[in-house]
Amino acid sequence: MNRLLLYVHYNKYNHISRHVYYQIEQLRKLFKKVVFISNSKLSESEVSKLYEKNLIDNFIQRENKGYDFAAWHDGMEFIGFNDVQDYDSVTVMNDTCFGPLWDMEPLYEKYESNNQVDFWGMTNHRGIQAGNFYINEHLQSYFISFKKSITQSEVFQTFWKSVQSYEEVQKVIDNYETQYTKLFVDAGFKYDSVLNTLPLNDKFFHSNFTIHYPHVLLDGGVPFIKIKTFDLSQHLSPYLLKEIENRTDYPVEFILSHMSDISLPTPPYLLDRKILKNSEKKYYNTKKIAVHLHTYYVDLLEEFLKQFDNFHFNYDLFLTTDSEEKKKEIEIILKYHDKHARVVVTGNRGRDIIPMLKLKDELSNYDFIGHFHTKKSPEYPYWVGESWRNELFSMLIQPADTIISNLENNDNLGLVIADIPTFFRYTKIVDPWNENRFAEGMNDLWRRMNLSREIDFKKMDIFIMSYGTFVWFKYEALKPLFEIELSDEEIPTEPIPQHTILHSIERILVYLAWSRRFDYAISKNNIYITPFVDNEVLNIRPDNLPNTYINFDNIGGIKGALKYIIVGPGTAVKYILRRIKRRIMN
Repeated sequence: MNRLLLYVHYNKYNHISRHVYYQIEQLRKLFKKVVFISNSKLSESEVSKLYEKNLIDNFIQRENKGYDFAAWHDGMEFIGFNDVQDYDSVTVMNDTCFGPLWDMEPLYEKYESNNQVDFWGMTNHRGIQAGNFYINEHLQSYFISFKKSITQSEVFQTFWKSVQSYEEVQKVIDNYETQYTKLFVDAGFKYDSVLNTLPLNDKFFHSNFTIHYPHVLLDGGVPFIKIKTFDLSQHLSPYLLKEIENRTDYPVEFILSHMSDISLPTPPYLLDRKILKNSEKKYYNTKKIAVHLHTYYVDLLEEFLKQFDNFHFNYDLFLTTDSEEKKKEIEIILKYHDKHARVVVTGNRGRDIIPMLKLKDELSNYDFIGHFHTKKSPEYPYWVGESWRNELFSMLIQPADTIISNLENNDNLGLVIADIPTFFRYTKIVDPWNENRFAEGMNDLWRRMNLSREIDFKKMDIFIMSYGTFVWFKYEALKPLFEIELSDEEIPTEPIPQHTILHSIERILVYLAWSRRFDYAISKNNIYITPFVDNEVLNIRPDNLPNTYINFDNIGGIKGALKYIIVGPGTAVKYILRRIKRRIMN
């Protein structure tokens, strides 16, 4: 059959997602000519890739005006409105859906052999009264195929030639999407849809089945699932992903990678899918690897060195600490264990974060970096800190070979974090109200790093992070953090209060990697706790919560308590004055 496909693409970050390549690969065999129309500014390399893979015949780059209808108009104009009539069918579609979930050829054969159908698509939308405005029954426009019987008509030609590039999406919907079906039907043409939703409306509350009822689409044989479904019906998304896996051969990883990239990388339905998997390929020492251990508690160094014996790859070890005395102790321990490392005194500011950033010149020469510190929790009984540390060992140090292999064999993977330690599931330390108090500092960091992607942390409840900042990462994934200029006055002295820039850095890493187009993985905590624990802990009424306190016996006694009282408010005042000064200067 002599078929034409006019395919409209839009990506707000100006690249082509893997699901788009797959979509065109599967559809290519059905069409004599494929015209790819992009409303995003694509690089020459991505356009060349489309041609090299023989996925398209023509490419049109246009401004993002008029959305898909104006883009389809431009495609017909490019072909020639008269020449469009020569094709047996003209299919217009956009990239707002995943699929096809199965072969499309039987659908084309079905409708092309039916003389009672002039145009067809995937789903229709019933007519509804919306206030003073009536929305006509219409064939939804993410996929429409027009047969020659209608493309040669005057009404078809007049409609498409008259399409304007409206800048408001609602005008496109009001003038084109909800009008074209009635226009053609009133002219005597007939349409059909793979899933006729009209008889189903009495059983369902919502009229837009493509967003609210993806299971109905699957049952009805619709080969596409709208991308919006995963964001707008997140409670269904985990089950939808499983159903797609069970019923089809569609590569679900294309859904996961696109949703992680184009939306936020941390919605609940994606988190289970971020669990680090065993790599089928081994690591062959092809990359430069650095391991950084901030060694504040020197008595824990031997424990870490023993854990590092789990690394079966070449790496350079960097140890930072806060004093020359500790450096000497560290060098004695290294010599005793016949270990080699560069030991750097970075002072006692910034916990483990700032010492790592001070190694910028050294770490920038490495591909993969592991960041750890001699973790203790002096405000709690020692065995709490030990349990936390041991779980971090089991998640990020003991499986390091697997982690490094994943980093090497997955170009998109930029960061590996630990799962939540059990201590944070038995206690209600992390709550949305308190986490939101970090958001302003995170937004400030984001602006200072001059990142191209927009995000507002104030709109988020909690943040996906590696508790204790044990992480593995590719330097490129976190590069802006190393390049930011931090003044000494921004770094709190010990004992640090809450809501400092250090806490903001701890929480921003996953999102920073996302801004650099890197994905993240979560290394699983193998200690099982029944979800009933989470349910109990997270639903404790505030008036039943025990009072929390800091045990100053472990951090300076009376002197430490007085310092804490002074430093906390003092840091807050400095922050307020600094922000006021910045606003005045701007």
